[in-house]
Amino acid sequence: MSATILSFFVVTYLAGTSGFINIPTANVYDMNGTWGLGFAYSSSMYSDDPDPTDDLEPDPADYNIFLRYGFAGRGEIAVSMYTPSAFALSFSYVFVKSGKGPSLFVGIDDITYATHISSLGTGDTIGFLEEVGYTTESGGRPAELLSAYIGMQQTFGKIFNIVIGLGRGRFVGYGERSRYFNTDYFVLGDDYLTEEHSAWAFGLFLGASLRFPFGLEFMVEMDGRDAAVGMKYHNKYVTPTIALTKIEQFGDDRRPFSPRLTFGIEATNRFMLEKPESGTIECVIQDNVSKELLTNSIVELSEMNKRYTASGGTFSLNLPAGGYTIIVKRTDYVDYKAKINVRPKVRSKLVFNMQKTAEALQLEQASREREASIRNHLEQGKIYFTEGNLTQAKAAFEMVLSLDPGNVEAQESLGALELRRANLIAYYTSEAKKQTQAKRYTQAIQSWQQVLSLAPEHTEAKNAVAELRRLTSAPAKPPAKPTKPSAPTKPRVSKAEIENLYKRGVSLFTSEKYDEALNVFKRVLALNPNHVGAKEYKKRTEARLRVLRGSG
Repeated sequence: MSATILSFFVVTYLAGTSGFINIPTANVYDMNGTWGLGFAYSSSMYSDDPDPTDDLEPDPADYNIFLRYGFAGRGEIAVSMYTPSAFALSFSYVFVKSGKGPSLFVGIDDITYATHISSLGTGDTIGFLEEVGYTTESGGRPAELLSAYIGMQQTFGKIFNIVIGLGRGRFVGYGERSRYFNTDYFVLGDDYLTEEHSAWAFGLFLGASLRFPFGLEFMVEMDGRDAAVGMKYHNKYVTPTIALTKIEQFGDDRRPFSPRLTFGIEATNRFMLEKPESGTIECVIQDNVSKELLTNSIVELSEMNKRYTASGGTFSLNLPAGGYTIIVKRTDYVDYKAKINVRPKVRSKLVFNMQKTAEALQLEQASREREASIRNHLEQGKIYFTEGNLTQAKAAFEMVLSLDPGNVEAQESLGALELRRANLIAYYTSEAKKQTQAKRYTQAIQSWQQVLSLAPEHTEAKNAVAELRRLTSAPAKPPAKPTKPSAPTKPRVSKAEIENLYKRGVSLFTSEKYDEALNVFKRVLALNPNHVGAKEYKKRTEARLRVLRGSG
């Protein structure tokens, strides 16, 4: 905290919000520009005079009006009026703020035009009984003018405070008890009542307080002139205080000396300076299904008419405490509108689960179906390629590219297909020519037909087939009955390729894609009619399809 000044209550024994009761502390206004206005009143507990014939009369009641100003969060300047003709200025400053160690502060009270000052007026014979007694019986009253001091304050556990310091002027006393707390006693010894006091004598002051979080504070203190206890209630705007001062005067044998009851109140302008208390909200914007962070979302605060961009899908805002309407927007998502409450000094985490619009869901479904179609055609093309059915394989790969023109796998598969087609055409062309040279015209025609199955517009194959048919025709004999053309010889397929095709069928069966599975098992049996697993799964697949189609 910051420094304090207690000059206002030098005589009335009531410190304001910046101190305990009479001694200064290291607690000043912590907001620059804060000012406070206060009033204090004190009166003797006992007003009877045991000996009306002497010059000692009970002390009268007194009052104090003060105005103080805080600056830089470390210092205060104050002016106090004790009587219409008695004014004083005071100054205090904290030069070491409390961290782990103590706070250190300095100050000067009673900056005024008179050497001696009290709440009853100015002059060394005007004041309370003990102060006048310093003049008449104790070798002189210490001058209150420029009562300089230095002090130290240590806080323990945020609620317990201890203050200790040294000060001149108003901190120096010469009573039968207070004499032990000033340097003159140790210098002058028993002659402190007769010798003229040093202007540089210093008195000890110390005190302690217990301040609870809800604002109530209990205090006890003592300095070179008196001891006191009291309590005050700290509020941001108004602070009342009640104290019992001069408690060393308790006892019937002390009258007309008397303890004093002191009351005070202070009001400040903090309500004009302090900013509203704030809290923090940390927000996460995510898809309600995938939980994926939604980047570049727009966040609107209706009450503040402000808009923010959550570029990474998260954002944090420090806001004045209160209620807000927050709207989160993002392309393809339904606007999310919510009421939030920002609590002071609290960090809250909010999660916005955004739901996609119907149009976005439809597009997403269409995208999923497109991806599934791409995968199916790609897999089908591979099966056709394995079977040697290059024409259908090519159609499947081209369908993939129509859906996804940049599909690398389909492009590479088409390249491999064309290479295999070219190799097969070269192979069958070579076989056809060899068979023609050996005059095995029928076998040559079959090889050329294989070429035409791979390249229907192959000119050489067309011409060769026409010529071979002319050579094989017999003009003297009646035309022979047309024979069923033998099936073209399929390229040889390895056992491993057949087994991979079979496993593909089993996978389709497990995925309940029975129509596709049936076609695969038929292809396996076409390549290996004795494949036991394919026969069994073909039966099971046909049975499932009959049940699903309601045919028993």
